[in-house]
Amino acid sequence: MLQLAADLTTGQDLKNWVILIAGNVFIVIMAVRAIGYYAKREWGELIGHLMAAVVIAGLVYAPDAAVGLFKGIWGKVAGN
Repeated sequence: MLQLAADLTTGQDLKNWVILIAGNVFIVIMAVRAIGYYAKREWGELIGHLMAAVVIAGLVYAPDAAVGLFKGIWGKVAGN
């Protein structure tokens, strides 16, 4: 426990730790829902769910790249 407290002394370490926990919770929720859709043979829901999971996983596991992507899109839309 002392090592965990020592690693979380900076804000960046805390941010990385929270993102790691959120990512693991995300994986569990997506797996449970995907198994449910597969068991019910709801193929359209399963495919839509997997596509949403890819987008959300990109936001959770690559937040800096996602920010860069959104800034680039906004620059194209706003003309900056």
